[in-house]
Formats: sequence, C-alpha cells, structure tokens
Amino acid sequence: MQKQFYNIYKGHISISEFEEWLYKTQEIESIYGNDFYFSLLDLDYRNKYIKNELEKLIEREIPFGEFEQTRIISLLENIRYQQGDGVEILEQLYDDYCSGYSFLRFLGLTYITGIDAIPKIQQRDKWDKNEFDRKREILNSMNPKIINEARRLLSFFQNGLLKIIAENEYKDDRKEEDKIELNHIEKMFKD
Repeated sequence: MQKQFYNIYKGHISISEFEEWLYKTQEIESIYGNDFYFSLLDLDYRNKYIKNELEKLIEREIPFGEFEQTRIISLLENIRYQQGDGVEILEQLYDDYCSGYSFLRFLGLTYITGIDAIPKIQQRDKWDKNEFDRKREILNSMNPKIINEARRLLSFFQNGLLKIIAENEYKDDRKEEDKIELNHIEKMFKD
C-alpha cells in the first residue's frame, strides 16, 4: 500500500491508475484510519490541481524517507554488483545529487564528466551514435572508483550514519573525514 502511495507521489503512476486502485483497496481505511481514507475518497480526481492536493494529503501519512532510502540503496547496490545499465543508474544518481543528496557528489560528478562531451543529454536520439557508444562503454565499465564509492556509501547506510528522512533530505552522522566527497572531492578523482 505504501509503495502505491509512493508511486503516485513520485509520478510513477497516473492519477487515473491511482484512483482506480484507491476504490479497489478498502484496506486503506483499516490501516490508515477513516479520516485519511475518506479524505482520499473525497478528492476530485478530475481537478487540475489534484496532484498537489493528493501530495499534501499523502505526505502526512506515508514515510517517504524509507522509500527514498530503499531506492538509493538499490541504485548503489546495482553499481556494486554491476547490474543494470550503468549510464542510467549514474544518471539517476546525478539527478538525486542535484536534488539535494550531496553525499552522491562523486558519483554524480563522475557521470556528468563522463558524458560532458555530449551537448544535450535530454536529446539522446540526436546524439552521434559513436560518441554515445564510447561514453556508454566508459561509464558501463563501472571502473573501480565508482564501485568503491558505492560500497563506501552503502557501508554508511548499513551502519546508520547516513539516513534519508524525507524526500531530498537526509541525516549525516559521519565523521568529517568520512565526508570526503564533500570536503576533498579532488582527492577522490586523483586516487
């Protein structure tokens, strides 16, 4: 249930899909209570501002930090175990870095410097195929620095030193010397 709320909040499903699911899932009332469930049912899902109203209502009940943390950890594990498309994973981590997860700085900057020769990232269909393939090979090779950084960040999550508390907000209890991506990024690129 929480995953479905997260999906609508993040825009992974449409309003109509959410509304259909809502009417089929009466268990929401027993889990979250009458007030929340009836507030969801009372919304006008054809209103052009429904997304904003729905987000405000859901934010009060659903622990998005847990979902965000699970998502970030999953991306880092995909890097660690070299699963999936490395370029897409690094692109997502770059977006997350830009959205406020500054602990992803090294991975985000590695992505952007590996792809920087390509002028318009959003227009992949117009990229020079040879250049794109060369960049993809470099990033997909998952060089040891990228894998080591994923391992390093995963260890901080596992030890409870990094914790995502809300969307684009996190708690960082690491020692200053462990925040190398924030304080000495140039050292990371040289090592």
